[in-house]
Amino acid sequence: MDMYDYNLVEERDVLCIDQKSFFASVSCIQKGLDPKEVKLAVVADTKRQGSVVLAATGPLKELGIKTGSRLFEIPHRNDIYIINPSMRKYLEVSIAISKVALRYVAPEDLHQYSVDEFFHGCYR
Repeated sequence: MDMYDYNLVEERDVLCIDQKSFFASVSCIQKGLDPKEVKLAVVADTKRQGSVVLAATGPLKELGIKTGSRLFEIPHRNDIYIINPSMRKYLEVSIAISKVALRYVAPEDLHQYSVDEFFHGCYR
């Protein structure tokens, strides 16, 4: 026997919006680069070889560099951008995106989970 009677709960769908490689994408756009074409890694501290990759663009991921990789694992190539994070900018962009979403969604139905992810409750 179930602990809850789900027939008593209003049926609805929930959308999860997770912005792809958000830090890397925002950093590319800020520099006038195309995140779908450029190899870029946002690294916690570019001065420390053991520093963690916080985000990588798709083309860099194709080389095996992804979130959680280490700076020393990134190949030394002229076509790879390695940058420090710009947290203030990421927050500004996140807020701007949330404001756009709130033009279409009631505030009580939009739940920010992280800087690049939110949930939208869709009622039938």
